[in-house]
Amino acid sequence: MRNEEVRLPVWKWSGILWLLLSALAHGAPQVQSAMLEQLLEQDARQSLDDYITQQGWPATSGEFRVWLAPSAEHLPPCPSHSLSLQAGGQYRQPWGRRPYLIKCTDPVWQVRGRVEVSLLLPVWVAARDIAKGQAISASDLVEKELDVSRIQRGFTPSNHSLLGHKSNRHLRSGQLIGELDLQKSWAVKQGEGVLIRAGKGEFSATTRGEALDNGGIGDGIRVKNLSSGKEIQAWVTDIGEVETRF
Repeated sequence: MRNEEVRLPVWKWSGILWLLLSALAHGAPQVQSAMLEQLLEQDARQSLDDYITQQGWPATSGEFRVWLAPSAEHLPPCPSHSLSLQAGGQYRQPWGRRPYLIKCTDPVWQVRGRVEVSLLLPVWVAARDIAKGQAISASDLVEKELDVSRIQRGFTPSNHSLLGHKSNRHLRSGQLIGELDLQKSWAVKQGEGVLIRAGKGEFSATTRGEALDNGGIGDGIRVKNLSSGKEIQAWVTDIGEVETRF
């Protein structure tokens, strides 16, 4: 099991920490508990936002239900520089039940909490039965918004194109379509040269790179920039082409 510790203060949370210290100065332990709950939600929210951006999914927001052990209301005040969060467990996706350990080094105490994270996301569902080996067309697909934190199998966000992909098994009408249900059609192959497009606003540039992974259109892959020699994350946009995202 891997634990990840986050030291505080963090600049994004400076406003919350200021409120925490201000409240503690006036002797309000209940407010300390409320601020700790906000810190847990902020950490879970940031993890989810980072994951969504990395995956290239459509912008969406999750729901967060925070639980903090009742003993938190009886703990002595903790200065911000002595406070840290430790996220427990090893997660592939930043949703579901996420346990935390909150630690204070001076005075020494610790308390447990958790955040239940749910995420509504538009995903692809089979609009009708799809035979094994059949190339998927637009009429085979329907978009459906689901809570992906409750899904126990693979899924494909609806902003990822499935057109032209072939099914590697029989899919029934209404069935979620995941990566393992498809015969992957690589637009970029590992070891081959690619055109890297980078831009923001009105400014854009291109350079050459080498794909370090296979990737279909919409996939995020590792690419080596041949000009700088650096490894970057990029998203496949066409055959032999990728783009970086800011």
